[in-house]
Amino acid sequence: MDRRAALVALAGTIPFAQTALAQSGPIGPDQYRLMALMGGDFAIRTSQLALQRTQNAGARQFAQLEINEQTAVAASLGARPGGVPLRPDQAAMVQQLSAMPPGARFDAMYVRGQIMGHRELLSLNTTYLQSGTGDALGIAVANVAVPSIQTHLTILSRLQRGGMQV
Repeated sequence: MDRRAALVALAGTIPFAQTALAQSGPIGPDQYRLMALMGGDFAIRTSQLALQRTQNAGARQFAQLEINEQTAVAASLGARPGGVPLRPDQAAMVQQLSAMPPGARFDAMYVRGQIMGHRELLSLNTTYLQSGTGDALGIAVANVAVPSIQTHLTILSRLQRGGMQV
């Protein structure tokens, strides 16, 4: 496992999404749904890995929370988890986490990936709410998602600082 490649893949997720949001102008309902589902699927896949590999109770508890929540978001958007392909940078991150052995390095990379993914989803949902071009369902999902994502970022920040308890 090339640690540098893993960090590059992790670092690439936020700029990719921010560039896509900035270049596309207002986000339409179909684009919002696709981007939200991609972000959710990324969170689910990485969290499933965490459930298999982490020995940390806080990370394990967060991973299960994330799976449950993203499954509910997908259902709210009329989809099933895993129904959309991941972006190349997300798929690379999943592959790199899959190749890592259990332990503190895995836990740290999982948490960093979740922080980046949650920041991306926060940006997506906030932008969608501010654009005023959304559909009622998407706006409802985004309205619920924003405070939830903010709470998750607080939890993840604690995990990253070494608290590793949810």
